[in-house]
Amino acid sequence: MDWSLLYKGEQRSLADWGISALKRQLRNQAADRVTFAVKSKGILDEPVFDANEYIKIYHGASIWFQGVVTMTPVYGSMDAEFHNYTLSGTWWFLENLIYQQVWKEPVDPDDPSSSLKNITKSHLILGQNSDGDAITIGDQIDEIVSYAIGACAVPILLDDQLDLPVNIPFDECKDLSCAEAIKKLLRWIPDAICYFDYSTDTPTLYIKTRSQLESVTFNILSQTDIAEFSIQPRYDLQVSSVVLKFEKTHSTDGKSWKTVQVQRCPISATGTELKSLVMAIELEGVQATYVKQYMKTEPIQIDSVAWWKAHLPGLQQVPTDSISISDQSRSSLLPNEIIQGNVADWMNRTVEQDVITAKISYQTTDESVYNRAVAVKLNATNATTYTYKRLTSLVTEEDVPLDLAEQVYNSVSVLQFDGFIRFSEKELSLAFMGKKLNLSGGQSVWNTMDAVVQEVNEDLDAGETLVVFGPARHLGADDLSELTRTNRTRFSSRNFGIRSTAEAEGSGFVEQGKFSRIENSSYGPGKYKKITFQDPEDSGKSMVLDVSTLPTDLLVKLREEDVSDSGVFKKRYSVASEPFVP
Repeated sequence: MDWSLLYKGEQRSLADWGISALKRQLRNQAADRVTFAVKSKGILDEPVFDANEYIKIYHGASIWFQGVVTMTPVYGSMDAEFHNYTLSGTWWFLENLIYQQVWKEPVDPDDPSSSLKNITKSHLILGQNSDGDAITIGDQIDEIVSYAIGACAVPILLDDQLDLPVNIPFDECKDLSCAEAIKKLLRWIPDAICYFDYSTDTPTLYIKTRSQLESVTFNILSQTDIAEFSIQPRYDLQVSSVVLKFEKTHSTDGKSWKTVQVQRCPISATGTELKSLVMAIELEGVQATYVKQYMKTEPIQIDSVAWWKAHLPGLQQVPTDSISISDQSRSSLLPNEIIQGNVADWMNRTVEQDVITAKISYQTTDESVYNRAVAVKLNATNATTYTYKRLTSLVTEEDVPLDLAEQVYNSVSVLQFDGFIRFSEKELSLAFMGKKLNLSGGQSVWNTMDAVVQEVNEDLDAGETLVVFGPARHLGADDLSELTRTNRTRFSSRNFGIRSTAEAEGSGFVEQGKFSRIENSSYGPGKYKKITFQDPEDSGKSMVLDVSTLPTDLLVKLREEDVSDSGVFKKRYSVASEPFVP
């Protein structure tokens, strides 16, 4: 089949372009590369292909590779001069684009209650959508790819059959490229592989787990194009169990406590087994703050002598049984008065200023009062004696991802094989990325080893293909300590509830009470039946005015009288009644 290259709308054969030494490297979760040389060009010649230009290479009618020119080194020696070129595949675009997520913020930055608008930030919470809901790894990768397409028109399509239904703990991080974000997600699925199909007009990204890959089998006895191979079972990487301990720190009203929820796979795992993968995963717990207000109230009892005595200090020494109340009235109908505490709006209770009036009569040895007007002003309420409480701030707890231990266990518990196979062909025809390999004609365990292809190196001129298979070394999953690295730098997300609301959780406005106890009493004019005057320095000197001693209905008042003083006519005032006949 003919080979050709399309550059800036011009498609010519490789020979016409002067291309030789064409090689392709396909890699899991890394930028695929194609390198070649143009030997017809000297070191002083201008480049044939400009940097950052997009190129497609065809094998017959099918696209064999497409990517951007990223390197253009020139080589010179005593024997030869030529230009070298490196094309980078679609993953390169993801490596060079910072991923940003949608957050909400107020339209008016000075008014947090104003309507919200969308902004994008490189502050990320992986595992969450813009509505604040938990999403699977597959859904998150879909969002990342969609962002790359929308932000920079990255030439990429995502497999519409993507099936990665794994939820992870919210992972809050900053300033990751799209590629880094995808790799960070896939650390929770160590057996996942990313690869591109370049034969579609726009490269298609496939991400599949080991169980989803197509199996291919080669017979090492009859397969004449197998030049060499090496296989090694990796018992050292086989994990016996996975125990995930999800830790949450909760706080309510200044009291903190921890809870731990454990996921195990298999269910009998304790985490003390050799080669058991044990991880302490921090999640956000409930953070709640309440404002409290203790209230003490008492009923307003305007018919009670005891109540009036409690509110009129002048009645404290008056015997209760001598006091009578009449003509009571109120300006409020609320049943209680505030004794202790404050009433705030958040308590949903009513407060009214109440003016209570009455007429009081009483008698003591020193005085006798008849229908004295009295008044008491106080704050009336429908609150009762109670400790009122209101939630002022809340950070909800993060959900534990369902079946995460099982998902991780399925990736790391199976025996893996690593190694390589070198094929030698006159014409490259085999496709390996997205496959898992089995070999027949050798050891029986090779028949079903399902070794995942991680890298393919093809040399067009030599007709050789080197296939590297095994666990994903670039993920760091090559020993137990590296597997735990997935979680070591992760911290619980403090902002997972803010992204969709623009409200800082964990803070709240604490409203103070507006109405507390007031009491103001007064005495109005009244009528006395008896008044006693006494010299404070001589108890024997006293004067008693007692209307009950009058023998009949008489009015005693200050009167003007005519008197003779030493033969001189004068006037005087005296307290007396009208003359009467006894």
